[in-house]
Amino acid sequence: MAKTSVDARKHIRELSELFQASKTIAEEMIDRYIARAKKTKYLKQSLKRLIDRGCIIRKSGQLHLTGEGIRLFQRYGNFASTETSWDGRWRLIGFDVPVRHNLKRDQLRTLLKEFNFYPLQKSIWVCPTHIAEECWRLIVERELDKYCTVMVVDIIEGDSLLKKHFKLSNN
Repeated sequence: MAKTSVDARKHIRELSELFQASKTIAEEMIDRYIARAKKTKYLKQSLKRLIDRGCIIRKSGQLHLTGEGIRLFQRYGNFASTETSWDGRWRLIGFDVPVRHNLKRDQLRTLLKEFNFYPLQKSIWVCPTHIAEECWRLIVERELDKYCTVMVVDIIEGDSLLKKHFKLSNN
């Protein structure tokens, strides 16, 4: 991403600050920010690599942060989750994709991982936050919704491992 991993992390931190308030930013705002930076060439290169990796999507003159981008920024940047607090309810997506559609099953699992779902079982995935509109839109666009059942539950027996995974308090 840059000359050194230290530079790469620095660029990730800088870009994460831009996306902190909104997960969508106009390209011209990014261009202006990069133009004011000291090492514009390397920052542009880092941005291009984030786009190539699928962390950021370029669409209609805007840059959109993906689930993978959020996780990367949370790991290496100054990026806090936009969720204020956990409401104590779990969101589950259960699915039953026929064997003849293995590719669709793999697409669905990849999509759920990207949006921070965790596998409770092979075909039941869970997250503590509301299902992102973008996630559900992609599920519908890829015609995966017909295989899915969405549930919101208050109790999952033995959820301490889930709480630990999602870094939630045990209140």
